Parts: sequence; structure tokens; C-alpha cells
Amino acid sequence: MAAHPEFCSPLLFLRENPEAVLAALRQGWVEAMDAAGDQVTDQHVLYALRSGLLAECARRFPDPRLNPEIPLLVLLTASVAGAFQGEYALRESGCALHSPALLAELGINVAWLSPGEGLSRRGTQEEAVFHGDVLRKLLLQIAAGDQEAGRRPGESLLRWWNETVGPAVLRQAGGGSGAWIRDATQLLVPLANDRYEGSEVIQEEGKAPQRGYKLGLLSTLIDSGRLLVGVAFAGLRCGDLPLTRALVQGEPCPLSPGDSLREDRGLLDGAEITVLKRDLGVDVIVPLKREMLAFRLALARVAARPHRWQPHPTRPKQVIQPVTDIGEPWEECQVPLNGCVVREWNSEKQEDEYWVFATTERERSARGIILDYEARSECEEDHRQIKGPDWELDEFASTRLVEILYHVLIVLLAYDLCQLYGLTEAGQRFAGKTKRARQREARRRRQAQVVVVAGPYYAVFPWTVVAEELLAVEGAAKERLRALVQRQRAGPAGGL
Repeated sequence: MAAHPEFCSPLLFLRENPEAVLAALRQGWVEAMDAAGDQVTDQHVLYALRSGLLAECARRFPDPRLNPEIPLLVLLTASVAGAFQGEYALRESGCALHSPALLAELGINVAWLSPGEGLSRRGTQEEAVFHGDVLRKLLLQIAAGDQEAGRRPGESLLRWWNETVGPAVLRQAGGGSGAWIRDATQLLVPLANDRYEGSEVIQEEGKAPQRGYKLGLLSTLIDSGRLLVGVAFAGLRCGDLPLTRALVQGEPCPLSPGDSLREDRGLLDGAEITVLKRDLGVDVIVPLKREMLAFRLALARVAARPHRWQPHPTRPKQVIQPVTDIGEPWEECQVPLNGCVVREWNSEKQEDEYWVFATTERERSARGIILDYEARSECEEDHRQIKGPDWELDEFASTRLVEILYHVLIVLLAYDLCQLYGLTEAGQRFAGKTKRARQREARRRRQAQVVVVAGPYYAVFPWTVVAEELLAVEGAAKERLRALVQRQRAGPAGGL
């Protein structure tokens, strides 16, 4: 999509300059004024822009266009803003980018925001910076390029995430904590609709058939949550282990020697545990299956020491006991395993129930093993929130695989942005809170603000500052401001 040779860039890169804007306001020489509330979307996306995170992601995005009229940074910013606002359909992406503060930060010339213009040379009749078809056509170009290269449609987007977005997010967090979680979740679609590209149907014993996809995630723990760093995607029939193996053994792999990986029984594999510990220096913590000989060996050892049970660190009804060298019967696992046995009385069955958690970290105490693994259980709550009304990860507005992948990755990027912003001084009040809770708090603390654009500058002021300046304006300056108000009143998109 090359720009016409006579077409000038629609972007006027504005700079924040409150002093210059106030001086122009007093003379009536301003291009636009509009409300700029203290909204969750603005706070998080402005952080992503000013930190350079979105710019880095945009530079490495697999954009096949040549000299595009609408820069990828604008499209990506609009998409992330849409994820915060619940505007997931691609046709709504241009509408999502309507915040005066975000538009000014992007340097978008307010003259291009009047009805019938927009950023495209051809313009748009919608109340939007650009038409949603711009993004849809871009994704179709990416899908076509992938298919020509023998890849599935949208594979370039997954590579972009794992090679650019994940590492960039990790750097923003200072490298993470060294504690990692690998897991997988299902993304279901209507069973009767076989048009969902790449979707698969499964039927587990005793359950109704389901259609959809499987999403694999590698995340690192941070102070108040987790960051999603690696992503894998496949049809629903794909096993959890084959889906996610490349996230911890492939390139690029963010795990380092001395890190620890917590995972569930669905990812239990002795050969992989051996590679992670012996070759990569990464410790693994995983629950054992009841039919395993290592599980039975652990129970036999605690049965011989009935007086060594200790209180569970977080659950009063349970007790724990350490066990050593329980990996001997597990031929696939060629590294030593210690473990922790958990016991709880089942009043319905009138017998004790047992769980065994194994680790390759030989020095870890039973209490430490339990506390480490309990952090992994937070993933289940994360999945509920991401797929629930907070983020609606599995609400797809298209059946094309490339558009589904783009939606999923943008929601994950917005989720990560929530976690990153909570690590900053400005976002500390949001740390550990869901998007919905952040929106409620922002509404409670909201102070009316106004963004003013004057020439190449913009600034955001409390409305009282702007009102005081306007009350003092007289003469020709007042008439110029009156004309501005009339222009902005002429159409819903007439100003910012």
C-alpha cells in the first residue's frame, strides 16, 4: 500500500509544551480543545508509548506494506486501546483511538480528524481516525505471505510475539523474578460452526464434543502477578506438552540457569525435566500422578515416618512431609528428585488423601516446595479473568485464523501492559488489581481535564486552569475561540 507521491504525511508530530499552549490560548490561536479524563486506557497506553514499548513492537511487526499511509504504531496503539475498551472487532479499531491524550502523544494532526477525512488519503466517513478495513486488509496480507512461505496463516504474528513482544515486556519488568509458569488453556468456539479456520473438535470421555483452539503460555512471576512472555497456538487436539515444548526449549528461550519452572500434571515429562535441569540448569516443580511409581515410593517413605508431619504453610487442614530421592523408579527422568507429600483427611471417604509434589531443586524444603507451587495456582484465576468479562480473550469477531491470532495477542499485550504499569510509581495504586477494579478506581478519582492543541504543541490541564484563562480572554482572541467552538460543535469528530 504505497502512498501517492503527491500525498503529504497526515502526521504532525506534536510536542508537550504547557507554557507555549497557554500563551497561544490567551491569544485564541488554538486548533482544538477537548475533554481528557483520567481514564485507565489513557494511563496505560500513554505509559506504553512513552516507555518506547509500543514503538519497539511496531518496528518489528511483520508489516508487508511499503510506505504505508497509516503507520503501524497508530494501528497497534488503536488495537491496544480497543482491548482496554472492549472494542474487539477490527472494524472498530479506528474508533477505539479517540482519546485526545493518546492522539496528541501519537502526534496526529487534528486537521485530519474532521468528518470525511481521517488519516487515509481517501478519507473515512466514520467517526474514526481510520477505517477498520485498513487493519483487516493488513492482516490478510500477512496471512497470504505466510501461506506463500508454507506457514499457516498468522504464524508471523506468533513469531513477532515470541521474538519481539515477549522479550520487550520482560526487559520493561527488569528481567522478571526467575520463577516461571508454563500452562495451556482452551479457547472454545461454537461447535456447529466449522468455518473457524484451524479449529478442531475433541470429545473427551463422558463429555460433550467441543470445538476450538488451545493456547499455550509461558509467564514469569512478578511482585503482584505475572507477565505473559511466550505464546503457542494450535487446534484443540494438540497435547499440552507438544504445544508448549518450544516455549522452554526452543529459540528464543527466556529461561536462564538458576530459574525455576512450575507446571501441572498435563506437562509431566521425565525426558524434558532431564533436559531442563541437566542441560539448561533450570529447576522444575511438578505434581506427580497417582499411578506413578515415584508417587508410591514417596507414600511408602512417609508411612515409615508417621511422626514427621509438619503443618501446611497455608492450609490448616493439611500437613506436609519432605521426601528425598523419589525419582529412582522413573526411568525417563535422569536427574534426582526430592519432593513434598501433602496429606488431608477426607471425611466423606473416611480416609487420608495424598498429593506429591516433586522438584529437581535438592535444597528446597517441603514448605518451600508448597509455597513455590501455590504461585502456579494463580494461573487458573488469571485464565478466568482473561477469558471472562474483564478481557474476553475468546470472544472472536472473525473466523479467519490470522484475525483470531491478532485478537488473542493484542489482548495478551494489553494484559501485560496492566501488569507493567502496576510496577511503576504512577501505577502502584493499581498493582494486583483487575482491569475492572482499575476502571472503578479511576472513576472514583477522576478529575476533569482538558487537552489543548496549539500549532505543534499540546498540553493537558485541569479544567479549572483552562476556564480561568478563557474568562480572561477578550477582543479578537475571544472571537477566534468562539469560531473554534463552532467548528467543533459542527460535527462529533470535528475536534480531537
